[in-house]
Amino acid sequence: MQSNTGQQGTHLYVLSLQNSRLGACTVSGTFTPTPGMTRYDILTQLRTEAVQEYPTMQGSVVLYFALQPNHLTDEEVAR
Repeated sequence: MQSNTGQQGTHLYVLSLQNSRLGACTVSGTFTPTPGMTRYDILTQLRTEAVQEYPTMQGSVVLYFALQPNHLTDEEVAR
């Protein structure tokens, strides 16, 4: 998972997981995919990294996953 400090990635993500003991975690940040990566590839990588950081999430289910470009249009900025 990329740090939110310094240069940001091209995409913003939010990933929530829940384990069989009803423990949950949510991770978020920015990510820059490598050419050819799919949304599934990104989900798999982020989930693997989340489990490495939070071992109790091993075998967890995905409650929520969002991946969007990390930019605002001129219209959105003007609001």
